[in-house]
Amino acid sequence: MIHTAQCLPDYFKALKDGSKTFEVLKKNRPYRVGDVLAVNEFIPEDIDPYNDFLERQPPDAQKADGGLYTGEHLIFKITYILSDEEFCREGTVILGIVKMCLTLR
Repeated sequence: MIHTAQCLPDYFKALKDGSKTFEVLKKNRPYRVGDVLAVNEFIPEDIDPYNDFLERQPPDAQKADGGLYTGEHLIFKITYILSDEEFCREGTVILGIVKMCLTLR
């Protein structure tokens, strides 16, 4: 199964450079090890980079309610799932992820 998620620019950068190898998400989908997670960079209207990005908006950018998708995305394979409420806030899950070489256009 393929799942999608929004990601703020600072966290997206860390995913992109490989220093962040997990994602914390709402536990509202049937995540399974081996599933694919498509992460889309999203800039909310209320943070500073939004206006800077609008000035140099690339053709792949798409406005959305409350912000803008930059057109940047990364594809990951889910390798581990931590949902134990002793370690995770109620209603969240921590996914261990590994970047895949696949890109979508």
